Amino acid sequence: MELRHLKAFVVAADLQHFSKAAEQLGIAQPALSQLMRTLESELGLALFRRENRGVALTAAGRAFLPHARQSIDSSELASAAARRARRGEVGEINIGYHSALFEANLPQLLRHYFSTFPEVNVSLVDAGIRAQFDMLLDHTLDLAFARVFKDHLPDRLRTHPFSHSNLVLLMPDNHDLAEGFTGELAMLRHEKFVFLQDTAGIGLTSHTLQACRQNQLHPENIMYVPSLMSIPGLVAAGIGVSIVPETMTRLTMPGIRIVPLAHPEMVSELSLISRIDERSSAVLHFIDEAHGWE
Repeated sequence: MELRHLKAFVVAADLQHFSKAAEQLGIAQPALSQLMRTLESELGLALFRRENRGVALTAAGRAFLPHARQSIDSSELASAAARRARRGEVGEINIGYHSALFEANLPQLLRHYFSTFPEVNVSLVDAGIRAQFDMLLDHTLDLAFARVFKDHLPDRLRTHPFSHSNLVLLMPDNHDLAEGFTGELAMLRHEKFVFLQDTAGIGLTSHTLQACRQNQLHPENIMYVPSLMSIPGLVAAGIGVSIVPETMTRLTMPGIRIVPLAHPEMVSELSLISRIDERSSAVLHFIDEAHGWE
């Protein structure tokens, strides 16, 4: 029994007329009659009886009709599910992040994705950059968000630009330079800095220090902390100053002065990292969706 037989039967049953049913199906009436004879032969019973102006269902036909509809609906649901899977709208994705969730676009992207594609099971894993690399390479993670130097990526990984954030200076609001700082980074050469740990030398802090050196600032007195979230509090407490992505200013508190840095190098890029040879439809679909949030 083929699906085309069931679809032809349902149309004929609804219209109770073979000629009209054949016209709706886009086939000749003899072809429709042959489809019905084949179906009745396979079932071993009559589904229609002839009447003056058309056909009517037999008792067997009436009993068969709801099951034929159900079979068609199930087939269409299965086809739709297969198409969603092919488009990457079904499946599982494990995504690594660390401080990346401070970037406004990323939580918004994730919320959009969760609501728009509920059949994709997305798991989020908090991990540092080096751990993200290892987990991507051993397929524990499928994607990762990080601020990273592209030339530090393992050969099998690639980056996709996701968002850019200007770097800003955080200083205590009672700092000697709070009112007179002109934006020249060299003025901060004697300051104590608070930066995020970057033991691998490939992440946000390494990028920030490189940008500082390009502007004649070579920080030497540095306090490293494991979490970006602790930096505003330490700056407010007068422990030191810091240079962070502008998105971090959402976590600021009383006692902090935020100073823009008008240097073209003082920009941080958040990248989406994937495997070069990625083949998962769900993962590739997520990458396509993320491009719209740059």
